Amino acid sequence: MKRNQRYESRLEKRKQNRFLNIAIGLVVLLIVVVGFNLFSGDEDATTTTAENEQTTSKSETKDDPSIEMETEKDEQNNDGKTSDEAKEEANSEGDQAEDVESETKGGGPEGPWEPVGTSQSEPHQKSYDDQSQDWKEMVQALSYATNIPEDQMTIFWLGNGGGPDLSKGTVSSKVDKVKYDVQLQWIPEKGWKPTSVTKVQ
Repeated sequence: MKRNQRYESRLEKRKQNRFLNIAIGLVVLLIVVVGFNLFSGDEDATTTTAENEQTTSKSETKDDPSIEMETEKDEQNNDGKTSDEAKEEANSEGDQAEDVESETKGGGPEGPWEPVGTSQSEPHQKSYDDQSQDWKEMVQALSYATNIPEDQMTIFWLGNGGGPDLSKGTVSSKVDKVKYDVQLQWIPEKGWKPTSVTKVQ
């Protein structure tokens, strides 16, 4: 009897152990399945949310006329340059035009020279009176030819250059004392034009 009881009790314990093992296995499996569903569900939700946000922002952009106007302005500006770059280009082109003009006009001992302009009427009459308009324009031409400002120029002599439309002057700079002989020719309606500048030793 005792052996039978022990045998039966062992069988019951084995049955209980098997049941417990199966139950534990099922619980673990259930936890794994639930956890997997939770994690995969979060990822799907995140992806869906991100897609929804992108779709919403695109539709808002299409519906907003102010954004479209700004985009059109940007495209117009990027047609080549920004407005600042365009201004800089315009300024540089203006500077280049001024440089070309100054190169053409010349001046200074190296020339080339152009007539300095005049307010006198034709026929022109030479005058070496230092209060006359003709004298003032000759002094202007001497300054232009030598590149010496009038207030820094000493005039040693200014007189007839050998013809009715010719004059000659000898001047120097008060700063560096360099002396020049300058030949001038009257150009009708355009004024006195330097024709030669010679540095005097």
